[in-house]
Amino acid sequence: MIFASETDYEEYLSGREAVISAAFSFYARRASQIIKQYTFNNIDENNIPEEVKMCCCAIAELMYRDELTESKNGGVSSESVQGWSKSYESTDSRKTALRNAQRDCVYKWLSGTGLLCSRVKRCVRRC
Repeated sequence: MIFASETDYEEYLSGREAVISAAFSFYARRASQIIKQYTFNNIDENNIPEEVKMCCCAIAELMYRDELTESKNGGVSSESVQGWSKSYESTDSRKTALRNAQRDCVYKWLSGTGLLCSRVKRCVRRC
């Protein structure tokens, strides 16, 4: 199940230029899986809340940007010209930063919806 369509993405953009130029559904599907993990599958797939759609679009953009950056930079985080120096970001730190950004996005969009609570109504606490 994908929580956001390309039409939802256009609404999410609110006139901004699209970050995801192709294959939106691929990134939205991956984003939907992340949202499902945080929401304990509490989302009614027949009635997806607007907040979930917007969260899905935001996380899809995060993942797209991360892949784009990785493919363009090859892991280079900084570069110097005169002294010829290159610094590389570790894959682990990049993945950790992406996970943190995804978590922040989930809490930004879904914290007031009750979707972050398990069925026994135990709310997930932010670490």
